[in-house]
Parts: sequence; C-alpha cells; structure tokens
Amino acid sequence: PRQSFVMVKGAALLLPAEEPLVAEPPQAVPPGQAPGQQEQHLQLMMQLLRPQDAIRLAVRLESARPRRVRYLLVVRPEEEGAEGQTALLGVDFAHEGATRCTLGMVLPLWSDTQVFLDGDG
Repeated sequence: PRQSFVMVKGAALLLPAEEPLVAEPPQAVPPGQAPGQQEQHLQLMMQLLRPQDAIRLAVRLESARPRRVRYLLVVRPEEEGAEGQTALLGVDFAHEGATRCTLGMVLPLWSDTQVFLDGDG
C-alpha cells in the first residue's frame, strides 16, 4: 500500500504517486498526542488491509470513551476498475500509544449507498 499522506487537523489524505510531497510548516500537536503518533497509527491501520488495498482517506473521530482513539477509513483496491469496491472501515485503538488496532466496522459502499454519520459515527 502507498504511504504518502497529507495530514490536516486530524485527517489524512492519500497523495497520488505522481505528485511530489510539498513541504509544509510543522503543525501544532493536539494535547496528549506524541509527535509522529498519527503516522504510527496510519502504519498500524495499513497492516489490517490486504496487500492490494490502499487507504484513500483516514479521519480521526471523536470518541465517546475518553482514552479510545477511533478512525474512519475509506479503502479501495489499487487495481484498475476497482472503484466499485470501496469500503468504509472503522478502526479502534485502546489508547493513544497502543501498538495494535482492531477493526470495528466494515461497510461496503455501493453506487447507491448513502451514509449518514451521527455523534461518534
């Protein structure tokens, strides 16, 4: 899977392989989050995926439980014509420094799917 992401306010966006990474000023680290923690979370989440899958978008969610860290991922295979195989994945970390994550939700997105997220997602 690809490993080029742009991080903006708790969200990570996959960069296409042909676009060079643009240097950006360092961002403020949210309270309780160690530098590089979000990158480590992305690496751990990528280990949950099949080799042909890629994370298209990763967004950190607010959690109802104070220590739990949750992400919503948009995942799709990298092969040609795989646009119809997109899925939303819910990924949980027990706490900020956890070294493993669990898959809490898998929702395939069909062409007529409508998704409404409320509260904790």
